[in-house]
Amino acid sequence: MENWKIIYSTYKPKEELLREALCTVGNGYFAARGAMDGSSAGENHYPGTYLAGGYNRLETEIAGRIIENEDLVNWPDWTVLKFRPEGGEWFNLDAVEILDFEQVLDLREGILERRLRFRDKDQRETELHSRRFVSMSNMHLGCINWKLIPLNWSGKVTVHSGLNGAVINSGVARYRDLNSRHLKLLEKGNFEEDGIFLKVMSNQSEVVMGQAARTRVCFDLYDSFIDRQTIEEEGYIAQELSFEAQQNKEIIVEKTVAVFTSKDKAISDPMTEAKKTVKRAGSFEQLKKAHIMSWAEIWGQSDLL
Repeated sequence: MENWKIIYSTYKPKEELLREALCTVGNGYFAARGAMDGSSAGENHYPGTYLAGGYNRLETEIAGRIIENEDLVNWPDWTVLKFRPEGGEWFNLDAVEILDFEQVLDLREGILERRLRFRDKDQRETELHSRRFVSMSNMHLGCINWKLIPLNWSGKVTVHSGLNGAVINSGVARYRDLNSRHLKLLEKGNFEEDGIFLKVMSNQSEVVMGQAARTRVCFDLYDSFIDRQTIEEEGYIAQELSFEAQQNKEIIVEKTVAVFTSKDKAISDPMTEAKKTVKRAGSFEQLKKAHIMSWAEIWGQSDLL
């Protein structure tokens, strides 16, 4: 740890589950584990989104007995963001040759960063700088920003941005025999040009959550037509954005999500509020500035600095 920063300079898959827990970002309302954007739950990764007070109780029959267990629910994963070159595979941290790696959690500013340079099986080298925060200035917002640079290649790229409501509670091995499906899908779809939404309810406590996400792409010193396609699966909604990438030219991808629940006061409907909030949200840099200022105010009221 150095200057309020937790720094990892190498990628170690077997340590990733612990790092994801240690690099969780949150604001007291909701939080996201520090899993790599777009990673799937498995041996090395466990993306998770958690809501303060977001519990659910389920029953499981084990050896002829009914076991009742109450969990802090793993809510829909809004951090689904991945890319692939045309003819290539979706980026997977565990399936590429990592040439350079740094992961930094800035505790003062509440921002998680990853800087990667990697080579895929087709010898394409790519640089990816990812930043993520859960806003302290607006408790309903979370943001991801990518700077993606094709270093030795050009061509068509597809970015996949999703909301995954098919997640389960499977992060603790000794509880995996228990009923872990806490969410019921209520609604999903897209809105305007760049928005997708997902509405779920916990199946016992009946807490409703609405998530609305906006994904935008811009380019450094060139422009490219962006084709958007909607992808729908059971409990899942996504957009795929396809465009031309140029060698050594930076591509900026911004994903902003708004999260509201039926526990919130003075709202008519979580989904309505989520859509409205994400449509009105500023750019990543604008939201980051307000977020950092809010953290500075909090630290200014403490005796830690």
